[in-house]
Amino acid sequence: MRFTITLMVWVIFAGAANVQASDAVLFKNVRVFDGSAKQLTGQRDVMVEANIISAIGENLEVPENTEVIEGAGRTLMPGLIDSHVHFNLNGLTRSLRGLEGAKWSQIAIQSGANARDHFMDGFTTVRDTCGMDNGLQQLIDKGTIVGPRIYNSAACISPTSGHGDFRQAGNRYVGGPQGQLQRLGITVLADSADEVRKAARNNFSNGAVFLKLMAGGGISSELDPIWSHAYRQDELQAAVEAAEFFDTYVMVHAYTDRAVNAAMDAGVKVIDHAQMVSARTVKRMVEEDIFWSLNLAGLDPGIFKLPNWAAGPMHEKVKHYHEESGELAALIQKYKPKIVFNTDAVFLTLPESRAHRDFEKFVFSNWFGNHALLRALTSTPGEMTKLTGRRNPYPEGKLGVIEEGAYADILLVDGNPLEDISVIGVNSVWIGAKPREEGVETIRVIMKDGVIYKNSL
Repeated sequence: MRFTITLMVWVIFAGAANVQASDAVLFKNVRVFDGSAKQLTGQRDVMVEANIISAIGENLEVPENTEVIEGAGRTLMPGLIDSHVHFNLNGLTRSLRGLEGAKWSQIAIQSGANARDHFMDGFTTVRDTCGMDNGLQQLIDKGTIVGPRIYNSAACISPTSGHGDFRQAGNRYVGGPQGQLQRLGITVLADSADEVRKAARNNFSNGAVFLKLMAGGGISSELDPIWSHAYRQDELQAAVEAAEFFDTYVMVHAYTDRAVNAAMDAGVKVIDHAQMVSARTVKRMVEEDIFWSLNLAGLDPGIFKLPNWAAGPMHEKVKHYHEESGELAALIQKYKPKIVFNTDAVFLTLPESRAHRDFEKFVFSNWFGNHALLRALTSTPGEMTKLTGRRNPYPEGKLGVIEEGAYADILLVDGNPLEDISVIGVNSVWIGAKPREEGVETIRVIMKDGVIYKNSL
C-alpha cells in the first residue's frame, strides 16, 4: 500500500519541476485557430503577458525579458475543455460497488493523477460533474500539483433509487446507513424540494460553482432504468432557485424527452447526455439556447465487450440506449444545437481513459466534422463557463478562445487540426486500443494561465 501511494504521488507531481513561468511569452510565426473560425489565420505572432493574451498581430515587437517560442507555421489554438469528467470516480475500481470500499486517501490521490493525465492531453479546463469539491481545484490553482482549471458541482444530487443511489443491497431500507459515497460527499440523496434545496446549499458551502441533478435514469448504475424520470417539477425548480441565489446554473443528467423537457420547464440551462431525445426536444433546445453536453463513445457497439456491460441488467440498459439513439446524428446535423464535448469516463485505468478520450474525439469528428469537434472542445464550452456568473472561479478572462484579453490557455500543435484532427490525439479504436504513454506527441506546447507546462520543440 505504501508503495502504491508513493507511486501515485510521483505520477501527480512528476514534471512539476519542468514548469516554466515568464512575465511575457511571444509565440512567433504561428497560424491561429481562434476557437470558432473555419480556417486558420495566416502567419501571426501572439503575445502573452502574465496570464492574459495581450496582442495578436504580425511581426510584433519583442520587449526585453520576453521568452520567444518559434512556432514555424504550427497551429496555435485554445486549450481543450472537457465538460463532463469524474476525477474521483475513475481509475480505482471497475464498479460502483468497488468504490464503496475505497478509502478517501485513495480516491483523492487517484483524482490528482486523473487531473494531471487529462491536462497533459491538452485539456486545460474541465467540468467535474459529481462529488468534486474545490479542494483539488485550489491545489492546482496554487501550483502545488499539475492539472486543469476545474469547475466543480460538489455532490451530485439524486433521489432514492436514482442514478446517484449507490448503496449496497443490505443498506436499502428506510433509516438505513448511508453508503460510502454519501459519507464522502460524492453523492447525496434528496427526495423533496426542501431536501434538494438543502443539498444544493450544502454543495455551495463546499465550493460548488454549479449544481448537478440526476433528473433521469442512467447506464452505469443498478437501481434506475435508463427510461425513468427522477424528479418532480417542484424539486427541479428548487435546485434552479438555489442556483440562481448563487448566480449560477443547474445541469441535469437526463436521457429521455420527458426528463429533458421537465428540466427545461424548470429553467435548467445545461443538459448532459440526452441521446434518446426526439426532434421536437432538440428543436426546443436550440430555441431556448440550451447547452448540450454530449458524449458518443458509449454508442459504439464495442461497449458490449466491456465487463460491466457484457451481460445482465447493464447489458439490457445499453441495448435499449442504442436502440433509442438511432436518430441522434441526423437530428444534430439538422438543428445544430449548442454542443460541448463530454467524455464521462468512469472505472477506467489511466491508459484506458486516454483511449476513451481519443475515441470520443474520433467519433465526434467522424459524425460532425473536425470544425464542429474543435468548437465543442473550445469556444462553446468556454461560453458555457459564463453561466457561473459571479460564482465563476476564473472571472478575469475568456476561456476557449484565442483573442486579446482571453486567458493564456494555449496549445501549439503540429499540423492543422481543421484538416487532420489526429494532431490533438484521436484514435479510431477504443476497446482494445494499444496503450499509449502520457501526453500527445503532436501537442508540442501546453500553456495554462500564462505558464508553460510542456515544451517539446
